[in-house]
Parts: sequence; C-alpha cells; structure tokens
Amino acid sequence: MDLTQVPALLGSIKTAFEITKMLRETDASLEKAESKMRLAELISTLADAKIEVTEIQQVLLNKDAEIRELQEKLKIKAQLQWERPYYWRVGGNEKDGPYCQHCYDKNQELIRLQGNGEGYWHCTACKNEYKTSSYSATITTVAFSDDRYHGY
Repeated sequence: MDLTQVPALLGSIKTAFEITKMLRETDASLEKAESKMRLAELISTLADAKIEVTEIQQVLLNKDAEIRELQEKLKIKAQLQWERPYYWRVGGNEKDGPYCQHCYDKNQELIRLQGNGEGYWHCTACKNEYKTSSYSATITTVAFSDDRYHGY
C-alpha cells in the first residue's frame, strides 16, 4: 500500500464510523435491539480497523525514515577513502577530513580528527592519537613586485 493512500483510508473509515454512530443514535430507524447490537459491533469493528491503519501508517513512516538513514550511510560509505592512518570523505574535487579510523570501523561514526599542525591528530571521542608520516612542514613565501615593499 502506498503511504499516500493511508490518510484517505483513514478518512473513509472515520466517515463510516460517524454515519454508523449517527444511525445508532436515531431511535426511529433502529427500533429493534438486535439491529442496535449489530450496529454496535460494526462501530467496534470500524474503530479497531482505524487503530490498525494508524499503526500501519506509523510503521510505514518509521520504515521510510530507516530507509533514508541507510541510504545516507551508503552514500557516506561510497565517499570514504582510506589513507593510512585515517579516513577522508571525498566528493568530486573536494577532500574532507581526516576522520578517526577507530570510531568509523567500530561504530560507523565520522569523528573529525583535531590536528596540531605538525602531523599529529587527536580524536576527541575515543582519545586515539594519530601521526602521519607524510606530513612535512612547508613555508609559503610570497614575493611582492611593488616597490613599496623592500623586505620589511
């Protein structure tokens, strides 16, 4: 059943419930005790059906939320790239991270590592420390061609 059809179904059940209730309260059209008893059973059955449909609707909403969450996890997993000793999230020409290897491997949590600028990284969640062997301190110099700057 399509999730968008559930509210229409609930509306139909509610309408049937209200009509049945109105007929039950009208003494002129229902004089016999047996008819009133059957009508009461119908109201009870419709109320039960309405409760079940509401529960189904909630289950469907929960499943949709779970599907969206799993799709997002798959998307993130497809973007992750392992470069020892941590993960990077790569998308297009951008590289985001680094992220803690321990936290992701254990709990599938992307915890951004905090760097000190010298190749050492710290995870604030699991307290692991990482050092990259490829880190090299580079100093960028900027040359000015304007005569106003004479090396001062």
